[in-house]
Amino acid sequence: MAPGLYEVPSGQSLRSVIDLAGGVGPGHTIRAILLGGAAGTFVGPDALDLPLSFEGARAAKATLGSGVIMVFDETADLVDTLARIAEFFRHESCGQCVPCRVGTIRQQEILGRLRGAQRGGNPSGLPDSVAVFEELSQAMRDASICGLGQTASSAIESAMANLHLFRPGGAQ
Repeated sequence: MAPGLYEVPSGQSLRSVIDLAGGVGPGHTIRAILLGGAAGTFVGPDALDLPLSFEGARAAKATLGSGVIMVFDETADLVDTLARIAEFFRHESCGQCVPCRVGTIRQQEILGRLRGAQRGGNPSGLPDSVAVFEELSQAMRDASICGLGQTASSAIESAMANLHLFRPGGAQ
C-alpha cells in the first residue's frame, strides 16, 4: 500500500482507487475499509465495486466525507481502531453542548465495556451495551449543536452494523 493523495474522477470504483494505491500486501486480504475519515462509514470487502460518487455512497448508506479511504487487512485490530476514534471525538469536543460533551465520554466508556466483554469478559453483556450505545448515538445526533457531536458515533455504528463487531460470534 502506498499512502498518499490520489485524485480520481468521480464515480471511480473503490477497488480501482485501492489498486491505484498498491492494494494490500502480498498474502493479505481486505477486511474493512473506512470511507470518509473518523466521522465516516466502515464498509466490508463486498463494497469494492462501490462507485465513489455522492450518489454511489448514498445508495450504499455510506459517506465520502473528507475523502479519506483507510484500508484494513485481516491483521488489523479494528476494535483498537474504534477505541482511537472514540478517543479522538472525546478530545475534540469543545464541551459547549451536553450531548456531545457527555456523550463522547459515555461513548468511549461503553466502547471500553464492549471491548472488554468481547475479549474474554462477559459476552452476555454485549447486546445490552450495544443497545445503550445505539440510544446514546441517536441522542447525540438529534441534540448536538454541531456536526462533531452529530457524527461522533458514525464510524463505530457502521462497524457494528457492516462488520458485525460486538455481535455474539461477530468479528473482532
